[in-house]
Amino acid sequence: MVTEKEVEQIGRILVDPSRPLKARFRALFTLRNLGGAAAVAWISQGFGDDSALLKHELAYCLGQMQDERAIPVLVEVLKDPKQEPMVAETCQLAVKRLEWVRENREAPPAAGPYCSVDPAPPAEEADVGKLRQALLDESQPLFDRYRAMFALRNIGEKPLSWPSQTASEAAAPSSATRWLTSWVKCSMRPVSRS
Repeated sequence: MVTEKEVEQIGRILVDPSRPLKARFRALFTLRNLGGAAAVAWISQGFGDDSALLKHELAYCLGQMQDERAIPVLVEVLKDPKQEPMVAETCQLAVKRLEWVRENREAPPAAGPYCSVDPAPPAEEADVGKLRQALLDESQPLFDRYRAMFALRNIGEKPLSWPSQTASEAAAPSSATRWLTSWVKCSMRPVSRS
């Protein structure tokens, strides 16, 4: 069992801007895995940092923790007009994820072929064409588009058969969506269907 003092030591590494980012990320992921109110509080303190990448990961981890105590902090970050768009988008996704978890306690998403806690649960839709369309439909909420993306991944759609991006499409979607779509495509491994 980890003590409060140990959580504090890890938290201090996370919020110390003089520490190398790799050490701070290690502290973040440790806090995420430990969970609990103290971990949420330390992670929340990091949103004053200058690193957009770190703040993006802070929000991502708070969503992964599935702890509703993170919602007020994420909402406050969303109210800050000085936050980078990528940070705001990730906070928005984390809030929606946490709200979804709260509303679906009795019916968690089916286990997919990947051992991950994604920013959005996969959509229930199974039609690949409809999922592709939903992924690219910018009039839809970002959370719903992510749900389509993770459903495509879980179905086992080969990344090369996903919608290709034209120059105008690549410029249009959000930076968080472009980054995560690329990450999902690269992280896919062949799925065993035994």
